[in-house]
Amino acid sequence: MSGASNLPSSTKDNEWEKKVRLNEKLINEKETNENLEKRLAKLRMEVTAKEKELSERQTVSKQMLSRLEELRMRAGLIPVTGPGVAVTLDDSKSAHTFDNVAEGIVHDQNIRDVVNELFSAGAEGISVNGQRLIGGSSIRCVGPTVIVNDTKLAPPFVIEAIGDKDTLVSALRMPGGVIDILKQRTLEISINSSDKIELPAHVGETQTKAGVKPPVNQG
Repeated sequence: MSGASNLPSSTKDNEWEKKVRLNEKLINEKETNENLEKRLAKLRMEVTAKEKELSERQTVSKQMLSRLEELRMRAGLIPVTGPGVAVTLDDSKSAHTFDNVAEGIVHDQNIRDVVNELFSAGAEGISVNGQRLIGGSSIRCVGPTVIVNDTKLAPPFVIEAIGDKDTLVSALRMPGGVIDILKQRTLEISINSSDKIELPAHVGETQTKAGVKPPVNQG
């Protein structure tokens, strides 16, 4: 009968050595695979951490860009479009019949009162006859002329503001408010809300003479 037991001892030793070497190889390969799996797991963790870091940086970057854009808009450095209101102030049609004609015309103070009311109600940007207002904008009378940002303007004066249009309109139509007072002088006044108000960028330098309040910083 033939079998492993009948093999010469040298052959048996060779077979045993082969098995030992094979087992050692399998063990080494297993250890290598385990090490590779550990390295792969570590790399995955590093990649996940890096992706999270990049995502957080991008989020911060987007927030910074958004904040910068908001500041530029509030500073009047860029044109802006959005919902809001347009208020038109014009001289009274019967001003010439008044004992005091000045009572029937629009003055710089009237424009400032409306502008300040709009800013107080949360307007994010305002222009008067296309002149974008900033914190140092001037609205003043020089003789019969109203000057805004050192630019001469004539009536009608169209004051456009971007913001929550319902809130802005409510503030303007408040009983006893600025518009009510102006209407008592029979000035021609209209208030129109819109989904698309376009404000130009501010151009040029101004001096602080107006008493115009800058937009309130919302944080």
